[in-house]
Amino acid sequence: MLLLMIITIITMPVFLVMVYGLGVGKMDFIKPCNIRLTGYSCMLAAIGLSSPVWAQVPTNDAADIVVVTGTKTERKLLDVPVRTEVVTAAELAKSHARDLAEGLKNVPGLLIKPIHGKSGQEVWLQGIDANRVLILVDGLPVTASTGSSVDLTQIAVADVSHVEIVKGAVSALYGSEAMGGVVNVITRQPQQELAYSLTLDSGSYGDHDVSRTPFNDNHLGLHVSKGGDNWFGQLTFDIRDKGGSDLDPDTWSFEGDKGDKTNLAGELGYRFDNGAEIKLKPSYYKEDLVKQFDTFVPGIGDVKKVKGEQATRKNIALAVSTPVLQDSEINFWYMHENFEDITQQDVVSTDYTDQERVGENQFDKAELQFDTVWGDNHFITAGIVGFQSELKQQQTKSSPQGSNRFSELNGQQNRHATELYLQDDIFITDEIEILPGLRYQYDSDFGSHTAPKINAMYRPAGLESYNGIFRAGVGNGYRTPTLKERHYIFDHSALGYMVIGNPDLSPESSVSFQLGTEFSQAQHYRADINLFYNKIKDLIDTDLNHQASAETGLQIFEYTNIGKATTAGVDLATSYFFTPEFSGDFAYSYLYAKDDNTNKHLTQRPEHQIKVKLNYHISAINSDLTLYGNYQSEEFIDSANNTTSPAYSTFDFKLNSQINDHFKVFVGLDNLTDTVRDTPATGTDFRPKTGRFVYAGFRIDG
Repeated sequence: MLLLMIITIITMPVFLVMVYGLGVGKMDFIKPCNIRLTGYSCMLAAIGLSSPVWAQVPTNDAADIVVVTGTKTERKLLDVPVRTEVVTAAELAKSHARDLAEGLKNVPGLLIKPIHGKSGQEVWLQGIDANRVLILVDGLPVTASTGSSVDLTQIAVADVSHVEIVKGAVSALYGSEAMGGVVNVITRQPQQELAYSLTLDSGSYGDHDVSRTPFNDNHLGLHVSKGGDNWFGQLTFDIRDKGGSDLDPDTWSFEGDKGDKTNLAGELGYRFDNGAEIKLKPSYYKEDLVKQFDTFVPGIGDVKKVKGEQATRKNIALAVSTPVLQDSEINFWYMHENFEDITQQDVVSTDYTDQERVGENQFDKAELQFDTVWGDNHFITAGIVGFQSELKQQQTKSSPQGSNRFSELNGQQNRHATELYLQDDIFITDEIEILPGLRYQYDSDFGSHTAPKINAMYRPAGLESYNGIFRAGVGNGYRTPTLKERHYIFDHSALGYMVIGNPDLSPESSVSFQLGTEFSQAQHYRADINLFYNKIKDLIDTDLNHQASAETGLQIFEYTNIGKATTAGVDLATSYFFTPEFSGDFAYSYLYAKDDNTNKHLTQRPEHQIKVKLNYHISAINSDLTLYGNYQSEEFIDSANNTTSPAYSTFDFKLNSQINDHFKVFVGLDNLTDTVRDTPATGTDFRPKTGRFVYAGFRIDG
């Protein structure tokens, strides 16, 4: 049934392109409109013919930035009713971000954390962990490398136009993975003329380099694009070579991964005379990492070990957009992805690989979206989504007596789902806009669920000169358990514990409230206040199974629905131009995160965050000096709230010097104060595991 639906969805828009691409003129959204939209062009004109999957490149001015995530249609940032935060390409370049983790680290209210037990980093929103945050690239989902959360360091930003962040479960247009919010990476669009950018940089951790070479961490990014009257295309290549970092060079273990990460992405498209488009986007990712560590064995001492990880992601996506009738548009995309992750754990003193784990996740997803004007004050968005996923994972354990291979998921596990969504963007008056929506989901294992959402925006005419905006949103979040949470057998018997999946898990649900206001004047100031409240029930987490532990002599942890939780707080952010050369960004976030059953603080969620950015432009040499500061308060490590990880601050310094229109040189010092966790590792210190990093590089644009 799902296969038939996918085939139908694929063939329908292709047929429409053949028909309308040859016979229908460009859709005329630009028509008389009695909707003022606070001084900006009518929304229907702004939407034009562009696909909601791939957005136009924005400028640095917030009034001109075009976003798509909140409504799945193009809207100017100041006009969108769903609160959206943006990291621009200019900011990514100024901060020298190599990957998405580095690109998001200075966003107010976001927590970038190491993935537990794996390489890489993940993002938490409003106290909701990364398992419940949806990561997209051009509107298409990214495979969770651990089966639950996405590794942000696997997403390069060499071809990124901007990044959009929607916090909370307030958009009806996304499924069960988006209970905490959505992060959507928007890539550049091919230009009419040949365009390219080349970035090369290299740096060192000094005495903490594992490679013991002057160039410990190296990065190369290349982006090339070319457009024509009809055909267009682009190619992006990005490689990061990591030499590894070590907080204590006198020990066998080291903390920072050693190896390389490679991204390769392409796009080939054709634009019909009426504006309809078809695009093919293949991409490839590969990483090969290694890390040394040791474990203490009674009677033997520290046993030296090596952990290796090789991950490969192969993805291909097809997107079609076409006008239909006079004032409607159809957008369609289909993607297929295969993700393979191989990890090995090897005791150095043995002549065989002690443990190897091979996981493979394959999924297909297709979506058909229909947008249409209804009357003078309604814009309707409706869509259907089909999804199917397969997951298998095997482990091989070796010993002098031989090898034993077994499935950690009780064989291959499958899941498929069908989702429908409907949204009506209603312009009540010149000042008031509301956005009700509904999403229906049918899951092969959990049946049906309907999630209503509503957002509203008020732009008083009296505050137009200050761009005064008030936004409110409320939505029902819903998340089905992952295949790993239901079927996983994570056997670490050698370390005294196992984590067991639970096939009887129930879906999680939440209610999310968002309330905010912002004011701005271009090149003067911007102020933003956002209050949030998230109530979660049937929260999925691991808990100790005392009976199974007593029977096996191991600590047996099992996924279970442990109850209810609340996260609430406020994000305050302001930007101010002290002089034309000197500007500052200041942000404070407060987070209340409690387990409603025990009234204890949820773990790994600091109560306070402060983020600061100071920038000084030296006109005489066309250079920028930028200082980033991040502070977070202590965080609880255990559910009983008896142990905390210390509060800490980090500072990053960046220098960017634009030599001419095409050539820029830059220098950076990350973690300027060399703030790091204690060594040897205790498991209760979550401060940075990499110290001061000094680097330099250049960028050529043409």
